[in-house]
Amino acid sequence: MKHLLKIIVVCGLVLPVPVAAWDGFDADTADLVEIITDRIPSRGDAVDVRHYDTDSVQTCLVESVLHNARTVEIVARSADGVKRTLVMEGR
Repeated sequence: MKHLLKIIVVCGLVLPVPVAAWDGFDADTADLVEIITDRIPSRGDAVDVRHYDTDSVQTCLVESVLHNARTVEIVARSADGVKRTLVMEGR
């Protein structure tokens, strides 16, 4: 039993844990945001965008995804029609 516990602890420290959130900023307002996803979204996906300054979450539809050398730019439209460019750290 003691050895099994050690194996579980070591595996928990070594095996990768999927990321549930992805940090970046809004290119127009420079507000810090977080996309709640475990992968890079594709065109047509719905993503939840959390705004750090207001601590609110807004669901947006992804219109385009552009991979750069160090960032990923996601153009998303909210339900009220506002289009925003989210610059996320590269993955």
